[in-house]
Amino acid sequence: MPVIIVAMLNIAGSFVPLITPFTDDGSTVSEVRLARVLRFYLNRGVEGFALVTESGEFQTLSLAERKAFVEMVARETHNAIGLVVNATTESTSFSLDLAQHASRHGARAAVICPPISGHLDQREHVDHIRMIASHAGLAVIVVDDRSVLQEGAVGEIAKLPNVHLAWHSPSSPKLASDWFRCHSLIVEPMSGIPDSTVGDFVLRNRAAVSKCLLMDFDLECGSPRMPVQPVPYREIRRAA
Repeated sequence: MPVIIVAMLNIAGSFVPLITPFTDDGSTVSEVRLARVLRFYLNRGVEGFALVTESGEFQTLSLAERKAFVEMVARETHNAIGLVVNATTESTSFSLDLAQHASRHGARAAVICPPISGHLDQREHVDHIRMIASHAGLAVIVVDDRSVLQEGAVGEIAKLPNVHLAWHSPSSPKLASDWFRCHSLIVEPMSGIPDSTVGDFVLRNRAAVSKCLLMDFDLECGSPRMPVQPVPYREIRRAA
């Protein structure tokens, strides 16, 4: 699939796909736990965060929770670090709403994966991206995680102003909202967790793995939301 580069993305570095810490009962995001996780990463000198991606369990979050999470991170980091926000939904208006919200709270880019429901044709996919990019107020990174975009649509999308196509990161088994490269921006699950490997994340739910591995650093993040189950620690840290 050809990639036509119109303009370079003005974001660079290795960004951590941030997990979403929940309270013990999973009913809400824990701002206390989130603050601890953010301090851990900031003390390690991370270059930026990717928010509400697959690692952040975005499929289980309501639109209000997704917005609240972005606001919490912006508040805790004082907008002093780069943020990209996953605004993927099955609705153009919902994705635009999330992208505009992210822009208002200091994000540098919105990540959009093409909708997978509704049997959309290629013109509908192009218009979906065009509408979001035209009104979002920030850069849009298109991550075709299910390979639904055909060559002609890719060419049209690549020509849209302030739209950038993602491709596989050096370690990525496939494209995902939390595992991609776009120009000099690299988002990958291993970037923020010491001693983690690609193999840890390939066959398991990445949110569950990340929450398990962060226990090594005394970071309790709550269980993932159902139907995902916690990953037993012994499955990841086989040899202490």
